[in-house]
Parts: sequence; C-alpha cells; structure tokens
Amino acid sequence: MMMSAATAATKAGGDRMVPLAVLLKRELTSEKIEKPEILSGLASQTKKGEDFTLLKAECQRCAGDGVSTFSVFGLFDGHNGSAAAIFSKENLLSNVLSAIPQDLSRDEWLAALPRALVAGFVKTDKDFQEKGAFL
Repeated sequence: MMMSAATAATKAGGDRMVPLAVLLKRELTSEKIEKPEILSGLASQTKKGEDFTLLKAECQRCAGDGVSTFSVFGLFDGHNGSAAAIFSKENLLSNVLSAIPQDLSRDEWLAALPRALVAGFVKTDKDFQEKGAFL
C-alpha cells in the first residue's frame, strides 16, 4: 500500500520533521518555507495484481524552469480487473494538467487546481468509457 500523504514530512532545518498537514496550513496562511525538502516513499503490495501506484516527486508546473516543482502521488485500485487502474495511472495526470491554463502565476495555478482535478477525473472517466471496451 502506498504511503499516505499525511505521513509525508519535510525537514524545515536541522532534523526537525514537519507533518504535511502543518506545511499545508503554512501555505494557506503564508508561512511559507523556502525550498522545503519533501520526503516521500512508496511501498506496494497487491494480492490480485489489480492495484497500481504513481509517484512523481518532481513534476514541473512550468516546463523547463526546474523551480516550480510539485509532487504527485496516486493509488489506482483495479476493482474486478486492472484495465481502469492502468488507464487512470497513464492518463489522469496529463488530463488534470491539460485543464490548467498555461502561464499562470503560482497562486493562480493553485487556485485553478481544484477545478482542474475535477475536469481531469471526468475526462479520464469518459475517455476510459469510450476506449475501455477496446483495452
């Protein structure tokens, strides 16, 4: 099973570990930490081979700048087969990112993310329904 986002932590200087929930609260209240070091891990165990994980620790919000990175974690559970889990793992992230307009500031990008998540999930679901029968 994949390590939950709640167990991810960062080093905010020295050996002091800060829970992800605290980091998110700081982001919302503008107590930002410059260049936090995010620690993550991935472990997976599946009995039927229907579960798939996705861990991308350094995605770029603005292609090529290397500064505006973010991390993506996903667990795709293939109930009654693996086709939907594989399709979602391969398509969901690009569908979410394509729903966010280009050239947004960091704050605008974060504000656009919730709607982009919904749009990405809906597109992935519709695409799978159309293409899934042929997988």
